[in-house]
Amino acid sequence: MFRSMNIRPLARRALTSFPIVLLAVLALGVSVATAAISIEGVWSFNGGAVGIQASTNGTFEGTVVTPTRFAECVHPAGEVMWTDMQPQTDGSFWGLHQWYNGSQCEVVPQLGHTAWRVLETPSGVRVLKVCFDKPEASAPQPTIAANGKEANVTYGCVESSPLAPLPKVSEEEGSGKGGIGNGGSGGGSNGGSGGGSGGGSGSGLITFSDTVLLPNAKACVSQTSLKIKLRDPKYDPLKEVLVKINGKQVTDIKGVKRLKKGITLTKLPAGTYKISILATTVLRQRLSGSQTYKSCAPGSGLIGLKGGKKHHHHG
Repeated sequence: MFRSMNIRPLARRALTSFPIVLLAVLALGVSVATAAISIEGVWSFNGGAVGIQASTNGTFEGTVVTPTRFAECVHPAGEVMWTDMQPQTDGSFWGLHQWYNGSQCEVVPQLGHTAWRVLETPSGVRVLKVCFDKPEASAPQPTIAANGKEANVTYGCVESSPLAPLPKVSEEEGSGKGGIGNGGSGGGSNGGSGGGSGGGSGSGLITFSDTVLLPNAKACVSQTSLKIKLRDPKYDPLKEVLVKINGKQVTDIKGVKRLKKGITLTKLPAGTYKISILATTVLRQRLSGSQTYKSCAPGSGLIGLKGGKKHHHHG
């Protein structure tokens, strides 16, 4: 014989817990749906471009890859303009923006609270909306709802368009296939090692041979100097280039503007020597390659960098 059961408490508990379960499901659904629209990539911003990429701690950051203007000041290529971009459960991001102040565009120590959200139009076009607070301690955190409506904004909002995926170093980089560009001097065969071939600025891939243009190796090199030309990858300019000869560091040049001038080595060593290059971009990508040369006449035993200090070279 079946015993009767009072189902009212069970029904009451089920109804009580249902809203909690429903909210959890809805929250999960929102996070899943919004996570599908990635914020990583290169975005237009006020006449320039910003590359947004993930950091090692789970946040994101925005690096200026083409100089852009915000308010009255220019943010140069290589500046990490957006930091601590933390993903929120609703699909938006909260973080900080670097501000400048005055006609001299002095750096403001106080960062401004900022919000980001990738929106999608009915036609499927992505738009990055960014809303800013002035760099004041009392300013609230701005927010951007899923429908694009902003709140707590004390400065304003900007909408950006996607320009390209984040540039990537070719998988063949470092495979030993070439790695030599046409720097303008010499001809004939190249004896290069390291570096990469394949891909190029048109393919969205970064290679050593497209970025670092070393002179081709001839039977021997009679010049007393050697010019290394540098070509910035699209949307990821160079920020540092380290040069070694026969394993000894010759120079380490930093700065996007400085590297546009290239590098000239003078007073090259006698005999056979190998020039090795390690280049780093503003998005922290690394490219390396090398080339071996043979001098036609005895050198001075000194390696010089035009406009810089001289370094003694042994061996």
